[in-house]
Amino acid sequence: MYCKYCGRIVDDTSSYCNNCGAKLDNNPNAGVSFDNSSFGFAIIGFFIPIVGLILFLIYEGKKPKRAKSAGKGALIGFITRIVLSIIFVILYTIFANSLFNNTLDNKKETTAEILEKYVDVSFGEFKVTNSEYLPETSLDITVKNKAEKQYTYDITIEAVDANGARIATDIIYADRLGAGQEIYLTAFKYVDQDKLDQLKNAAFKVLEINKYDF
Repeated sequence: MYCKYCGRIVDDTSSYCNNCGAKLDNNPNAGVSFDNSSFGFAIIGFFIPIVGLILFLIYEGKKPKRAKSAGKGALIGFITRIVLSIIFVILYTIFANSLFNNTLDNKKETTAEILEKYVDVSFGEFKVTNSEYLPETSLDITVKNKAEKQYTYDITIEAVDANGARIATDIIYADRLGAGQEIYLTAFKYVDQDKLDQLKNAAFKVLEINKYDF
């Protein structure tokens, strides 16, 4: 090799120049930049895979260990996002199907089927009480959940005359009835005065009923 101070040829194993006496640097790693694995590069690559890929390409030739850290982080981050996306799609599909099937179950049963399998609805007497201003009216209704689990029911009641013609309708709501539980409700509290006489002689029946498991 050559002495960097005087330019003379010196032995590769010499520590000093035989000509000028300058100390020689025989470290084979001199001038080589320090390189090791980088946890920071791995974290950046994991959370931002595109940045990790860029760092890998930039440092691949200069600092391969650091480049490898960034590349590994980017690869793991990318795979993790794919796995999480698949899991999310699966869970969303299961939830959507469950909700859809539950909606179908609630709607596919007719009123007659619900009355037969799940609930009893019985009517009391239609009452008219005279007051100072307008007559007060009411129809007492008992709703019993005969199912083995809790259900909520909304029930449309129909009043019809002797010919089956509809006079009026009203809706009652039985909220979260437990298995075998019953509730006492009141319908037709407010009616048109011109229908009052008809309602006194009307027949009452369930026009429509829906059940919900919440």
